[in-house]
Amino acid sequence: MTGNLNIFVCEEDIYTSLTASFLPDVIPHQPIWDPRDNHDASPDDSNSPLTTRWAYGARPWFPLVPLDPTFDGPIFECLNHSIFSLRTELDSGGKHILHCDIREKWCKLEHKLLWCQEILGAGLLIPWGTILPCAPTQYGYQRSHADAQLAKKVALRSRNAFLLISAVCSWYIMTCLYRGSNCPWMALLINAPICPIPAEWVHELSRSFVGDLSSRIPRTGAIISSVHCPWEVQLPMFEQFSIPIWVHCNRNNSTFHTSLCHYSPSPEAIAHAIEAHLPSNSAWGQDDGSWGQDDGAWGKRDGGSQKESALGWGDDATQTALGWGPAPAAPQVDPRFPVPERLSGQKSGEDWKTFFARRLEENRKKEEKESPSQCQSRQSRERAAKNHSLPGKSSSATIFEWQPQDEFGGFLLRVRLTKAEVLMTWGNYSNSTMLYDSFRNEWDLCNELDPTSTPDGDWEEDKFNFLVSIPDPLPPPPPAPPSLSSFLRDIHNYFGRHKVAASSNYMEGVEWFVTHLHFHLGFHLSASTTRSIGGSATFESWVKKQKFSHVCNIVGDSGRDVDWISDVQKHVITCFIGYLVTLPTSQLSEIPSNHWDLAPGTPLSTSNAFIRVSYIDIPGRERLYAIQPSRARSLVPWKLVVPDAATAVMCLRRDWGSDISTIALKLLQKGIAFKTLQPMAVSPDARRPLSELRTFSLGYFRPPFKAVYVNYIAYEQYCHEFMNETRARATLLRGRILWRLALHSLGFDVLPSALIGVSQDAVPFGLMLSINGETHFDDELSEEEVYFICGTYYVYTNNRCIEKLSWWPRPQAWAGSGLDVGFWSTRCESWFQTRLENIRQVNNTHWKHGLKFNGATKKFKKNLDTACSNFLATKASAFTDN
Repeated sequence: MTGNLNIFVCEEDIYTSLTASFLPDVIPHQPIWDPRDNHDASPDDSNSPLTTRWAYGARPWFPLVPLDPTFDGPIFECLNHSIFSLRTELDSGGKHILHCDIREKWCKLEHKLLWCQEILGAGLLIPWGTILPCAPTQYGYQRSHADAQLAKKVALRSRNAFLLISAVCSWYIMTCLYRGSNCPWMALLINAPICPIPAEWVHELSRSFVGDLSSRIPRTGAIISSVHCPWEVQLPMFEQFSIPIWVHCNRNNSTFHTSLCHYSPSPEAIAHAIEAHLPSNSAWGQDDGSWGQDDGAWGKRDGGSQKESALGWGDDATQTALGWGPAPAAPQVDPRFPVPERLSGQKSGEDWKTFFARRLEENRKKEEKESPSQCQSRQSRERAAKNHSLPGKSSSATIFEWQPQDEFGGFLLRVRLTKAEVLMTWGNYSNSTMLYDSFRNEWDLCNELDPTSTPDGDWEEDKFNFLVSIPDPLPPPPPAPPSLSSFLRDIHNYFGRHKVAASSNYMEGVEWFVTHLHFHLGFHLSASTTRSIGGSATFESWVKKQKFSHVCNIVGDSGRDVDWISDVQKHVITCFIGYLVTLPTSQLSEIPSNHWDLAPGTPLSTSNAFIRVSYIDIPGRERLYAIQPSRARSLVPWKLVVPDAATAVMCLRRDWGSDISTIALKLLQKGIAFKTLQPMAVSPDARRPLSELRTFSLGYFRPPFKAVYVNYIAYEQYCHEFMNETRARATLLRGRILWRLALHSLGFDVLPSALIGVSQDAVPFGLMLSINGETHFDDELSEEEVYFICGTYYVYTNNRCIEKLSWWPRPQAWAGSGLDVGFWSTRCESWFQTRLENIRQVNNTHWKHGLKFNGATKKFKKNLDTACSNFLATKASAFTDN
């Protein structure tokens, strides 16, 4: 609610609102109000639910009808049809009926929405006399009709009825939120004792126009008469949720119901609004004899009196039409178009758009010259025509229908209807396809004004009278619960066809075994093939019992490309790995120098020909290492910083050149973690709490909860949505399992985009480090986002604790496994593909049994990190920006 009273002027009426900044496009015909009446009886407005209506006590849910609904997502996608996309078929009697595929989907959706309505409304204090909308089935989409066009229009009218059920559900949800229910509305559906609804389906409902009660979903709202408020209890709730509410009053009538006093404007405010509403150059009172003489207007100045023919033409024009005056010049006719009817006003070859545009301009000129009496008469006709009712027998209005001419390619011709034809034609058009010209007292009926509209009149085939709604003496029986598979099928059918990324093996940056040994571990490929000596008993025992395939697994390799290695070389490699596994950290210097480039006396330097490594010490954090060009300044605005010494030493062993962005891309391709710290000077208040950031979560659940494959399909889609956030680049920079899940969602070609630079969320919500007195920022994931990426569900246990179940191992579990070797290896990829297949076939979240915990891997990795840290501690210098 804005808190400011907005005042609107429309003709002689005043409207005020606290929640709307504009009037609705169409203001419906005002009923006759009597404060002594109950006002609970109202017409059923289901035929036109997308327009604002007057408030009736019997339908407090109507203001929540979505104004411009988007039929998408797994729940409402089946309603996404226009009159052109709807398909029909012939029934056994040769009549037209909506296609069975569409009917089946609509019927199931109707069943599920009615069930949600039943659960959400149970236990709520519903105002007495509230009338719920009829089911969409009662509007005829399952009935047969004489022609296909009528079947489609009935189907669209039935489609709109789904919005009424949705509005009731939204009203129930709003009531729960407003009253502060102890049980959230989503939990009511998920934990329903009979037919609980899957959490993924409820989550999608919350994202639709049913559950999203924010200002992102515009609602139709309602107009309330100032003399009576039928929603004394509902009005404060509507105001709190900013539902558009307008209060109507007359300029000379200041009577306001006690519940609407805060909508009463002051006389000064009304005067100011009226003054602002008046045109700047009023032509009232001007005596211009040329008004209405040129183009067949309905009025004509003649000796101070004004006459109007029954056809809306001046006397001269009428005499000419009847053949009493001089014959007009023959109009020029284009043979490519039909000949316009006499007195239709349509020019040869003029389509309906051009015709209405021309008439609009003509009417503007007339309005500038009309006298006050003419203006009053015209406005009176406009008010009478607002309800779009069928002109009576005594009406002088002329009705034209725009009829397609088949012999001219469907060109629309403006044809005047007789009174008998009007009676048969009027009901085939909706309000949006009727256009009234108050200057000429003419109606135009044209389907092209709104091709997807549904007729407002009663049709001969319709057996129901929707203009009068008489509630049953007893409420209808509650609907039977839908099947669980019906909800799950919505999720599976929608998300199952939205493929996120190919699950093919990632091989672009994966190291082969030999390059892995050399660049990551520092093994000399030219090491002596003689058996190493001086090993301890533990070392000797370890080497003796190891199979070479097991040695490959320890360092993260699958062992599939090692057949070409000779047995002697395999033995030397086994000894080298044995040193890293069995030796204590203090004795790593015993590794022969011809085996390892980190042994004492080796030529490895902290600066190769292109880059140099320096360390960064930040209080309270582990040491970081910066990779910088050794000869020239970096061409990127951020600093390449790696979190561990082993990665920094690996970069020194490589020949990747001096381009920092190229080096960073190489690290990205291998799933190695790093940071892109960008220096920026910002004000202290630029940082914001994480609570202001949009959060992603799969939700909290009560036992018993078991995730199935349909849950995984929904998780993949939600994850894909998050990965398209700009700050999600931090997922790729984290490396390891999070990096691989990001590639699975986005595809392998997304890697270079992560190096463009930090996102807009980095400063307010990301990582902030102070280095040498300068503030640096980078994107960073929150703990909740990390858990979400791994597909984590939070499940309450019986002792009120929370258990975490996830589709994928979280980083803490990955770091303690035998797969974490600091980069994405062939063994990691093999495990990932196996796990993915298990999810699709077994449908479980039990990944711990498949995640290998290898003590030898942790031991060798610890020794490697220690050796690299000691090497850089003695050889590297502190970081500077020079």
